[in-house]
Amino acid sequence: MSDDRQHAAKSSSAKNSIRIICPNCGSKLNAKTKLLGESRPCPKCKEPVKIAILENHDLLPSIPLEEPDANLPHLLGNKVQLANTRPIERLDRNFRYLICDRAAIVAAWANDGNGWMLKTHAGMVPAARNPEKLPSQGDFKLVELKLESRAAGLHLLGLSVYQLAPRWALTVLDEGDDRICERVTGRGALGREQKFAVRRTLRENFMPEVWEHARNVLDYLANADYHSSGVG
Repeated sequence: MSDDRQHAAKSSSAKNSIRIICPNCGSKLNAKTKLLGESRPCPKCKEPVKIAILENHDLLPSIPLEEPDANLPHLLGNKVQLANTRPIERLDRNFRYLICDRAAIVAAWANDGNGWMLKTHAGMVPAARNPEKLPSQGDFKLVELKLESRAAGLHLLGLSVYQLAPRWALTVLDEGDDRICERVTGRGALGREQKFAVRRTLRENFMPEVWEHARNVLDYLANADYHSSGVG
């Protein structure tokens, strides 16, 4: 095919497709204009996406909604294999988990049968019984406290941070322990106030014997490195 014909084909294809952004995970997608007004599942997070024209959108690489690119082996039909890209598939039953907003702990999980607990002015309450209290959007981090059970008791070994989707992430906390893993978009990092909140939670909820020896974790929570995704 000549360069002119290739250019014409690309121009025609561009006219027949639009770029959209998944409101759940932020993925940039493309879709055919004939689908305007309809909804399709996002190939990355599987949440429904309404196909509409965006204003001032940037033309970055996108994932086809209707017809996957045969040159992208990770696309199978309209589904994306996430097993190799999602950093956490389920909650480790030996660990503890926290969720931070920009400055505080908003939820916590322990393998005690109570499920996710929300922090409110009245104290910790079960997410399963208070779905109306779950925020629909925000900048949230999932913090994994890596604990090991020893003869002398629990020992803190490390800490990992994961970024959650900006919208609808916490609305699944009332649906099961592991559903939050589906809202993880990648590795995350803690800011100064978030580190302070995690450090305070450790001191308030665990005996010193659990965390006082974990110098790597304590140093991480005390330093000004706001880009690392954890230690240990």
